[in-house]
Amino acid sequence: MLKDTVRTESYRDFIYENKHLFEGKTVLDVGCGTGILSMFCARAGAAKVIAVDNSDIINFARENVYRNGMEKTISCLRGKIEEVVLPVKKVDIIVSEWMGYCLLYEAMLDSVLWARDHYLTPDGLMIPSHCTLRIAPMTDAEYIEDHIHHWKNVYGFDMISMYKDIYNDVMIREVQDFAVPAESAPFLRLSLKTTTTDELTFATQAFSCELKVDIEALDGFVMWFDTFFLTTPDGQVPAEAKAEDYVREGGESIAFTTGPHGKRTHWQQGVLLIDYRGKQSDPVKKGQVVSGSIGYEKRKDDNRALDIKLHWRVEGNHEKNQSWSMR
Repeated sequence: MLKDTVRTESYRDFIYENKHLFEGKTVLDVGCGTGILSMFCARAGAAKVIAVDNSDIINFARENVYRNGMEKTISCLRGKIEEVVLPVKKVDIIVSEWMGYCLLYEAMLDSVLWARDHYLTPDGLMIPSHCTLRIAPMTDAEYIEDHIHHWKNVYGFDMISMYKDIYNDVMIREVQDFAVPAESAPFLRLSLKTTTTDELTFATQAFSCELKVDIEALDGFVMWFDTFFLTTPDGQVPAEAKAEDYVREGGESIAFTTGPHGKRTHWQQGVLLIDYRGKQSDPVKKGQVVSGSIGYEKRKDDNRALDIKLHWRVEGNHEKNQSWSMR
């Protein structure tokens, strides 16, 4: 993940280009990993940084902090943020790289919001400040041929069992620009200063996408998220804002996308392939609208796993429901 320059440099640039926000402040790093974000904050002038992680990596973070001469500024604590005892009652800033695949799969956001509610000062800053989930139609005949049709006849043998879960699971892969024939639609917007855990599961978030070109088949949907860094606790991201065209003004606001139109990140994109039960998808024409609703539901037996449910309709064509899992 440290080699993901989009992710790491966005945090670094925001912190370094806004040192006035960190000067003399107390910062909490939730899920600190190697400690890279904590060290960025210390170098930006934070008076105290508390780095918390519940895995063995905290030992490496502690050594990294020591090797860089920051042990007087950064304290490393092992444990769940809900269980450790911080050496302070309140913090001025919470920084965390909590995002998972499709934003919320295996994400630590519940813990980050718990830390916010228990430790952040009323005028404190969340870094990042906002995230937006987006969805778009996908068409990719080459991928369908290579990963599905190929197995129907392998040297004369039926081997379709090889892709039995391809329509049931969300696939994480890099989607090319040409496979996204419409503008994406935002279906969930999170403001980290006000979002509640109840908002992280939902049943009917609406979306609507108009095709820009004719396509032979609607093969599925592709999802990704945009992440925004604003300098004020009450800052707002416009409803239709996209990270790739977000204006940076003197470093004060920074954003990055995990979408197919941006530079590749380790999150890539989430792909939901449509199961037509052996039938062929009808062509969809330029100007037709694909609309519907999407739901995220946590597994009762594993609250970091997700079931994603989609209901959609193609204007003047078909209407369908399907579910996928991330486990």
